[in-house]
Amino acid sequence: MYEDKYKNIKSTGITELDSILNLLADLNEPLELFAIGGTAMILKNIKESTKDIDFLTTEKQEKIRKLFTLAGLKEESSNKICNIWRLNDIRIDIFYDGFILGIPFPEDWKRLSEKIREVGKIKLYILNWYDLIITKISRSETRDITDIIAIIKSQKIDFKFLKKRYYSIAETALISDFDYKFKHLEKEYGKRKTD
Repeated sequence: MYEDKYKNIKSTGITELDSILNLLADLNEPLELFAIGGTAMILKNIKESTKDIDFLTTEKQEKIRKLFTLAGLKEESSNKICNIWRLNDIRIDIFYDGFILGIPFPEDWKRLSEKIREVGKIKLYILNWYDLIITKISRSETRDITDIIAIIKSQKIDFKFLKKRYYSIAETALISDFDYKFKHLEKEYGKRKTD
């Protein structure tokens, strides 16, 4: 499972993210990375730091293993559900195949995502905000709810579309208590809407 105890003790910000991207870019190999979670929020200046760097990729795990090893990263967990890497005290989580923590995304997940920049041959995107929010709802920790509300406010999220997309995914995903979790978000969002 995806647990906090493995997260970095120190916060990770844009400097650490840029360091990782530059190391990978030096390999001169094409790579598509989709920033998720706090990493996406850092790229859009919604928050300053996060506990780790999270990416979804369209690449095969074998290619990621080869490139990350060449870049000097150390694999901590080879589990494809959450492939964990470290560069010194920076943790990098990689997810594959349009699937994060038991949530399979609709076919349009990639098309809806936003390209941020290219670093060498690396194409860096932000996973579309709707699917990113859905991954945070699935966990629904206090910090996730806070992050979701910050994203909704800063990115002008269509809450009705979010709800429709969430329920179309949640019923077949591995999200425990999926109905309760969305209702909890609605309640918290209602309380903080005017903040």
